[in-house]
Amino acid sequence: MEYDLSFGPAPKLNFPDDAWNWFIDACKDLDIPVNDNKKTILQNLYSHLVHVNESLNLTRITDPMGYLKFHVFDSLTVLNLIQAYTKSGEDVLDLGSGGGYPGLPLMTWLPDRKWTLVDSRPKKVEFLKQTILLTPAANNATAMAFRGREAASQAPGLYRKCKLVTARAVGKAAEILPDAAELLDIDGLLLLLKGPAYPVKERDDFLDAMPKFGFELMEEHRLVLDDDDPERWIVIAIRTNPPASERKKPKSRFKSPRKPKRQP
Repeated sequence: MEYDLSFGPAPKLNFPDDAWNWFIDACKDLDIPVNDNKKTILQNLYSHLVHVNESLNLTRITDPMGYLKFHVFDSLTVLNLIQAYTKSGEDVLDLGSGGGYPGLPLMTWLPDRKWTLVDSRPKKVEFLKQTILLTPAANNATAMAFRGREAASQAPGLYRKCKLVTARAVGKAAEILPDAAELLDIDGLLLLLKGPAYPVKERDDFLDAMPKFGFELMEEHRLVLDDDDPERWIVIAIRTNPPASERKKPKSRFKSPRKPKRQP
């Protein structure tokens, strides 16, 4: 079923200088390049999100600083990892993409990967299809409506073919494993962006469930986006076959967490 999400052109919204300068400084600490072209793309993404959000309820965060910090920069904290662990043309899938984060910022910086944004809700997928057109990955990205564990029947071209799967704000870590197992190739990576509850409420169940689905924990990194912000976690699991004990794990490519910056 196709959904009509033609809300007309979005009013152009610009980032205030203080918010944009914070974003530039934050990106510098992670060696993430930022230029005027990236700013234009992000402003277009932001304008479109705020406009459609009035009808589709995509996010509660719609102020410029909140958008740059909690949507864009939070997504980009895994940019260097994805750049290190994937190559041009390889399949990278954003599972439970929702409003498009981390997928949209990541494809803006890495348009040469083959991106797929996946969500089970068709209306959000139609929004994602429109929004992809605002990025430099427009010819190398798509959005699809299905659940990861349905990949064999709903998206056979992606069934156990992806090099890397991201998931951000998509339920508990252990609950993502059965979906990721149907999407990732052998030696493929599941990259989770988790909040402060992860080590206390999710980690043990995640570790217990991994062997059942053929995964092994590879990396965990703790970071903050800014002073007084709660901790965030980047968690990477590798899908292994033969057993992980017989394989050599890749060397970590994670860049040390940035020094917190004060919010303007």
